[in-house]
Amino acid sequence: MSLWPKAPVEKRVFGAVLGDGILTAEGPHWRWQRKAAAPAFRHGELQASIPDMAAAAEAQVARWAAAPSSSIVAIDADMMTTTFNVIACTVLGGLNAEAADTIKRAGADFLEPISWEVGFSVLAIPEWVWHPGKRPMRRAAAVSRKAVASLIQARIAAPGQHDDLLAKLLAARRPDTGESMTEGQLVNNLSTFLIAGHETTAKALTWALYLLARAPHWQDRIRAEVKAVAGDRPIQAADLERLPITQMVIKETMRLYPPAPVLSRMSTDWVEFGTQRVPPHSIIVIPIFAVHRHKLLWDDPDKFDPEHFLPEREAKFARAQFMPFGYGPRTCIGASFAMMEATVLLATFVRGARFDWDGQHLPEPISRVTLRPKGGVPLKVTVPAR
Repeated sequence: MSLWPKAPVEKRVFGAVLGDGILTAEGPHWRWQRKAAAPAFRHGELQASIPDMAAAAEAQVARWAAAPSSSIVAIDADMMTTTFNVIACTVLGGLNAEAADTIKRAGADFLEPISWEVGFSVLAIPEWVWHPGKRPMRRAAAVSRKAVASLIQARIAAPGQHDDLLAKLLAARRPDTGESMTEGQLVNNLSTFLIAGHETTAKALTWALYLLARAPHWQDRIRAEVKAVAGDRPIQAADLERLPITQMVIKETMRLYPPAPVLSRMSTDWVEFGTQRVPPHSIIVIPIFAVHRHKLLWDDPDKFDPEHFLPEREAKFARAQFMPFGYGPRTCIGASFAMMEATVLLATFVRGARFDWDGQHLPEPISRVTLRPKGGVPLKVTVPAR
């Protein structure tokens, strides 16, 4: 299965905004783009981003502290803001407020009606057939790509000294031809990281805070762990391996509410699933959400229990039992970045604030490429005086 190409659904759905970038490309074109981006995701490079992650998390806690006491806040919106700020620093060394707002809003506008395009793609309805989401998606894609292109043009016009992802992509050369990325390819890949790179982590953190609000004893365990490891100072790279409870909660959240709830691949030959034979060129949909809650793979699979990820239990997992970042060669290039970011942010949030559920709102998970909470996640947030 790991050798199968991605199904054409993804290219059709995301092509307008992400082009033929690292998420949608196949074959040699995909391999060289992934190789070009890989240096930005080496362990040392990722650790260098932790101060930016911690600063973004502390800024969010400060915004909660400045709000009226014990406010009800839209956690999902706050997570989108915070994770976008992190990815903007990593990809482009920071963005001005206007550019950041334009790209973030356009990305959200593109994803909102995306189920129309997904449905039409799966049913192989021709691309020229109109549906209610087509016009807003195209408009949002054009706005986003224009904003990203402007940022790239500004960097090329005044290169300076930079050590962000854009600098690495500008310096990359295709090994077989020596060519650099065209402006269109740069737009494709920066759009991928800016839009997809924050959306999934934001959703994981949104669900994590909701689950913690309903399981306050796990909130208390994280808070005690972070206080013992870091006190009141910002989280640092050396702290991460000393925050196992925080990371267990993140993993359990992604088990119950995987940010990407399905994968799709195309079979390259006849393949058997039990007694079912599937012909070549079939679209295979892999339901990550269902796998993560399968009663044959998990004890009490619908219960929020971070001890599912105790080291001795995790060591016994089958490889495809837990796949929040995909599987095989197309495993998300940003998986390690996302785990670092989620750990730093969640640790900082829980240390700095208390999250309480209202006892009524039950967000329904809906699949819109990412797993979104229908109606959002309103939580009571209390920041104690320091």
